[in-house]
Amino acid sequence: KGFWVLSMLGINLPRPSSTDEILSLIEETRSTLRGLSDGALLNYKLMTDSTKIMAMKFLSRIEMSLVMTSCDFTPIVMLQMLKLSLEHGITPISAVGFVYFGSVLVSIGHIEEGYRYVKLAKKLVSQFDAKEVAGEVIAISTQAIGYIEPMQSAIEFHVLGHKSALEAGDIGFASMNCSLYISNLLWSGLNLNQVQKEFDKAHSFMEQHSTWSLLVITGPLLQSIGKLVSVEELPLFQERKYQSLGPMAEFHREKNPFATKIFYLHNMYQTFIFRNFDRLEDTADEFIDFKIQTWTALNTHNVQCFICGLVSFLLYRRTNKNVWFERGSEFKLMMKRWSECSEWNFLHKFHLLEAEEHFCNKRLEEAKLSYDAAVSFSKKHKFVNDEALACELAGYFFLEIGERSRSLEYFIDAHEKYHEWGATAKATSVYKYVESIFRLR
Repeated sequence: KGFWVLSMLGINLPRPSSTDEILSLIEETRSTLRGLSDGALLNYKLMTDSTKIMAMKFLSRIEMSLVMTSCDFTPIVMLQMLKLSLEHGITPISAVGFVYFGSVLVSIGHIEEGYRYVKLAKKLVSQFDAKEVAGEVIAISTQAIGYIEPMQSAIEFHVLGHKSALEAGDIGFASMNCSLYISNLLWSGLNLNQVQKEFDKAHSFMEQHSTWSLLVITGPLLQSIGKLVSVEELPLFQERKYQSLGPMAEFHREKNPFATKIFYLHNMYQTFIFRNFDRLEDTADEFIDFKIQTWTALNTHNVQCFICGLVSFLLYRRTNKNVWFERGSEFKLMMKRWSECSEWNFLHKFHLLEAEEHFCNKRLEEAKLSYDAAVSFSKKHKFVNDEALACELAGYFFLEIGERSRSLEYFIDAHEKYHEWGATAKATSVYKYVESIFRLR
């Protein structure tokens, strides 16, 4: 329906034939915008053509639904918004075009340049007092900003995004900010008891407003929290809420490839974190084989890279299949590139992937240094979840090479840090493993 309305307004969106074609169109827009400073864009002529203004509003409306369902159209819609803005003038809705443009640039590796445009979008919202798009701009910009600014502070913008969207009557993006906020909290190192409380508030809001396509994304998240904390400690009403999605969750996963990808991510994460080797390779294959092209920058992309990299190196050591080592190395290089833009968020993750790669290659001294760096930087940058994981993996490494006393030190630290995170079930599983290996009394 939205595309039909656009055609009535003189806007016919081309269906891209390939990724290369999309990248070529993005490059053309990058080239055009390079000649315009932020000041020039903020003081650009205003759009006055009512037909074009209406077209911009419709383009804005359909953009986010395409992110979730028809990813290839996402950059096409965004580029059309920028084209209209540059040809006919800036409107408050132009902020939406710029925020998606910045997000896309971050997702394809132009992180500093993308950061510029998401900040510009926020400035346009402020300049025009564009309340009607504030929630959307904050939701998309916050995910991109997380590739530059410390994650723990960046994701708090979603709280503002939720409030701004509510004030504008935009339930969709009020819910989107809720969903992104709680999804990111799990990976931020915040204590899991607090994550559960925030999850309950967000879940209740989305359930109240029947935003099922976003609710279904949160189901696997709750399951991961439950397994880490121990299901017995989850409030019973939360369990019932998750179970109540039932067929609804399955239906929305079928309609929403992004939700399916998140479902597979958490399946893989749960088998990895609890070292369920019987299912690990199957869940990793499921996740990797389910391919979707996502053009917007999301924090889950670097989470996927991190977990997949660790899983890949572990599977290589267990199966000796070269494909797993090659995948792990690719994920490590991707994390290295991100760490060059944000040491705070990614340097410890890079060092842990590097340590696991050295472990695979039997470069023992290099591995020791990398494990130590991973623990040190995760502690310095306040990712207690990753600090616990780095200590645990270092424990397995030192046990494997026969340095049992150092291994025990790392396992004890891992147990302590998992408790600090609130992951009591995981802490217990580490303790039981260590007890069985070291015969603790």
